Amino acid sequence: MSRHLDDERSSAAVWWDNFANFAWRTDWTQVVIILFLSTLGIVAIQSAGSARESTFYRSQIVFVVIGWIAYWAVSALDYRLIQRHARRLYLGTILLLLPVSLCALAKTNLGDFIRSVNGARRWMDFGPFSIQPSEFAKIGALVFLAALLARSPIGSFRATWGTVARALGVAAVPFVLIFVQPDLGSALIYLPLSFILLFVAGLATRFFLVAGAAAVLLVGVVAVDLTEYAAKIDQYAKANPQSKDPVRAIRGQHEAEAWFFLLKDYQRERIMSFVAPDVIDPKGLGVTWNVNQAVIAVGRGGFRGQGVGNGTQARFGYLPEAAAHNDFLFSGMAEEIGFTGGFLVIGSFVLLFWRVVRTAARTTDRFGSLLAIGAAVVLGTHVVINVGMNIDLMPVTGVPLPFLSYGGSFVLSCFLLLGLVQSVHRHSAGGGEDGGSPATGLTA
Repeated sequence: MSRHLDDERSSAAVWWDNFANFAWRTDWTQVVIILFLSTLGIVAIQSAGSARESTFYRSQIVFVVIGWIAYWAVSALDYRLIQRHARRLYLGTILLLLPVSLCALAKTNLGDFIRSVNGARRWMDFGPFSIQPSEFAKIGALVFLAALLARSPIGSFRATWGTVARALGVAAVPFVLIFVQPDLGSALIYLPLSFILLFVAGLATRFFLVAGAAAVLLVGVVAVDLTEYAAKIDQYAKANPQSKDPVRAIRGQHEAEAWFFLLKDYQRERIMSFVAPDVIDPKGLGVTWNVNQAVIAVGRGGFRGQGVGNGTQARFGYLPEAAAHNDFLFSGMAEEIGFTGGFLVIGSFVLLFWRVVRTAARTTDRFGSLLAIGAAVVLGTHVVINVGMNIDLMPVTGVPLPFLSYGGSFVLSCFLLLGLVQSVHRHSAGGGEDGGSPATGLTA
């Protein structure tokens, strides 16, 4: 009898020890910030669609709950186990992405499973739910890039050009497959991801100078193409003075004839709405409408905001119904919670990224460090682009805001990314605030 009680006490002690170790090694600051942002996102989505009695916020609650389950499951895994399967994970996400991209290239639908939505093929429809493979491709590419750069020393470009070429190839495959859907915003994420990981891995500065020069050249080429497009718009407007929207009238004609075939006309319009709004939309009623209304919403918020549920730009349709709960959610939030609320949101992201970078700095494992840095780059790029386009500091590229914008695949990918970071925090030598557990004294 006594021995049985001792066994029960031993089992309970082991369970408690494991739980205490888990709790001690968890970055609770990260958890609290995610909880705050995801809850605020649900409130903002509900407010944005309240006048239309939208139920998007109910779906978002489901997405967030699933995201939390995935977050804790991934954080409980040892990230070094994930490293062993990095290649399989990458190939799996590419295979998931491939059917969507092939349908986009062929400009054909695959029944209701893969079909065109607003001119793009980006989703797989499973009936009760749909997924966007590009969101998970980012995770596969990040894990494989981190694993590749962790096991391959990086130095001068001449000495390590093979590794650099493989790393750029890993990023280029999903970039191209996503770009052709077309989804320029999601494809652009791979540029900072690959280059910053190469920089952190120790690649020589000369490579980045050459890459910067190539980027400047590409910008020049795009500028020439946009000038030609603007000339065609002006020519049509002069020949048809009665036309209220010459841009829409000639949309698609330039891309069919242009020597620079990488951009669609609607993408040209988005860029020009930022760099030359008076040329592309002089009356402000076309492609610049969304951004103009977003800026008005931010301005109406003032210092304290109009109050939750009292915003008008999103609720009454001035912000587009299809994007008020997604790409332009931040501007609708800013109208209701004002500068102070917007500053709190941005400050939360800054604190979150600091915790992620801190995790990367504390771990002694090269793969874990690159994994955390990459997650910060992916999410940080989303934040910078989304907030920038909401306040007219960046072109509109359709990049959502982490944990706030509506979308099942995107929300889940954000939780998975930070679940990986939490795994690095918990299982690396730097896990726990003092590097060990108060219950066991172990240091992993």
